[in-house]
Amino acid sequence: MKVPAFVRRADPRVVFGGLGPGQLATYRLHLLSSLAAAAVSGVMLNSEYITANGLHATAWQITLLVMIWPMSNSLSVFVNTIIERSGRFERAVILAGLLRLPVALMYFSRSASVLLVLLGLYSAADSVLVPVLNNILREKYSEGRRGFLLGWAVSFFTLFSVPAAILVGRLLDADFGVYRILFVCMAASGFAHAMIFSRMARGLRSYWEPGREGVLRRLVRVFSRDRRFALFEAYFMIYGFAFMMVLPAIPLFARDCLGLRYEQYALAKGLVAQVGILLLSPFMGVRVERWHPFRFTGMVCLVLSLYPLGLALSGLLPGAGVVMFFGAFAVYSVAMAGINISWNMSSLHFAPEGQAATYQGLHLTLTAARGLVAPLLGNAIMQISGYRSTFLASAGLFALAGLLYLRRYRSGGKADDERYGRTEPAACPA
Repeated sequence: MKVPAFVRRADPRVVFGGLGPGQLATYRLHLLSSLAAAAVSGVMLNSEYITANGLHATAWQITLLVMIWPMSNSLSVFVNTIIERSGRFERAVILAGLLRLPVALMYFSRSASVLLVLLGLYSAADSVLVPVLNNILREKYSEGRRGFLLGWAVSFFTLFSVPAAILVGRLLDADFGVYRILFVCMAASGFAHAMIFSRMARGLRSYWEPGREGVLRRLVRVFSRDRRFALFEAYFMIYGFAFMMVLPAIPLFARDCLGLRYEQYALAKGLVAQVGILLLSPFMGVRVERWHPFRFTGMVCLVLSLYPLGLALSGLLPGAGVVMFFGAFAVYSVAMAGINISWNMSSLHFAPEGQAATYQGLHLTLTAARGLVAPLLGNAIMQISGYRSTFLASAGLFALAGLLYLRRYRSGGKADDERYGRTEPAACPA
């Protein structure tokens, strides 16, 4: 029986066997950092339900909670400019790690408002770590292997984040007061993740040029000169609105309409929603480097439209509501395996040499821009028309983004970059 080509390209023996000592050492640290991040994720995946069900947050507080991560990235381009100018990537990552420690103060608090502030500080570290990761992918991993290596790192992370999330749910069901200790563990693991990450950042080169234009001018220049990237980000903005507008509704819907326990919520978001990411990320990593970003992202957006549609149906079928809720997150897990890779890798496709961090920084900044609006829009629809309308609006936007991506691919995306017509790289034989 002939093994499909995409499976052969995802064989660890094919890629790992050809890594040089430098790449292998970096990748070992990458996997170790993923292990620390998995411990953090066990708490983060449950944080919305902890806040809604245990700390009795209002709808507006939940909305602010889901806005924290994109809002914290609003200064990503500015922060990245400072880092590039100084060239001190390692020191920047260490300082970012320090921002993760104050969340341990939740040991002394039962206030949803306090948690919002502390998670804001915690998430601010991502505005440093994500652009630096893009530089690491560009400089320390060879082309043709980046997507594969990132995919396996994501699967490794998910392998441990799934049981961590379920364990957190069980502990909270047994005694909600354990959340105090959980946030202390989250602070320690997040700091450890940043320290390992700082080792990976050693030796990164700065491409800063004296006299380079300011951030806002650079933003305008990139989008005016790189129409492909501008279109990609415009369609990704539609996807982002669809994704973020349902986030305030989900924990409240799970509490008010389905009455989920902490463990059930953890199973949905920590196991079912992650299993596709665990199993499919390496193959998605291979595929994103073989397909054009418009085609790849368009396909996964269309699949993702079934996720909020499933949530809407779970509210219509009282006897099977919980099953439909889990089914919606099963679809989510498959599609998000692709979205996660696209989110991290697609800007590399468009970025000229030496501008990977700049392009990813712009990508992050646009994430922040939609993060300021989309959850508020979702909350408004939820307050006016209810949960079902919010879910259906999200499904429509996912489908629209997918169709626009595929339309662009068919009308000219195939010729955008000749890389996607090349043969297999010699290092990754079929």
